[in-house]
Amino acid sequence: MIKTLKNSQESGGELVLMDLYKDPADKNFAIELFRRCILNHSDFHNIISAKTQNWDVDRIALMDMIIMEMALTEILKFPEIPVKVSLNEYIELSKIYSTPKSKIFVNGVLDKLVEEFIRDKVISPAVSGLDDKSSQ
Repeated sequence: MIKTLKNSQESGGELVLMDLYKDPADKNFAIELFRRCILNHSDFHNIISAKTQNWDVDRIALMDMIIMEMALTEILKFPEIPVKVSLNEYIELSKIYSTPKSKIFVNGVLDKLVEEFIRDKVISPAVSGLDDKSSQ
């Protein structure tokens, strides 16, 4: 927003929007992420609800739910992206776009889910970037 407003001031007040994507592949990824998020919303909502038993799901910040559902979409539907990368990205997003305590909450829920996915062999620790060898 700030860059867009500065650019409009520099161009004589004409509002010129910046490109949303640096690369066409980024746009394709965003569309596919959105599509898969929507298609799996109910399943991911239920998965998150099962891990937040001490919380009334309706009281969890909407942005936290969206962030966690997007993270689950990447983790489960985009196996080419290391889990560690997805976790780091969505925890960062929670710092920027949600409540001050969201980082801790989102990190805790996603960590529990990833541990369960690895235990149940839904994802592989070697591919995820979370195995002991990759952290050395």
